[in-house]
Amino acid sequence: MNSKLSKYQKSNIVQKMNTDDKYDIINELLSALNKNLKATLINLDKQKTEKAKDTAKKAQNIALALQNCLDVKNGGEIAQNLNYCYRHIRFATQNYLEKDKSNLLTSAHFVSGELLSGWKGMNTSVA
Repeated sequence: MNSKLSKYQKSNIVQKMNTDDKYDIINELLSALNKNLKATLINLDKQKTEKAKDTAKKAQNIALALQNCLDVKNGGEIAQNLNYCYRHIRFATQNYLEKDKSNLLTSAHFVSGELLSGWKGMNTSVA
């Protein structure tokens, strides 16, 4: 357990949390979401079910964290659309974790890639 804590404390996300740049934190979360969904698909292709389920669970947790950060009250249409995207990703991963149905994981990975790409574009235009 201590090795996991040590690894977490050294991680890029923890270091970013200590900065004032909230854009970097969201970028790290979106990158990790995309990376974990990609790893899930790769592990499925290699028939490594346990690893696929592990990375799917990580992706699901990240999507939930991102969804919980949304300001749906004041965020308008953008927050509502992001909420739908995160719900889709969570549904796809849950469908795989509970029912071994992986048919939605490819679209979840695509959605996460589009979100990451859009965030990077927005982040550079704001900076």
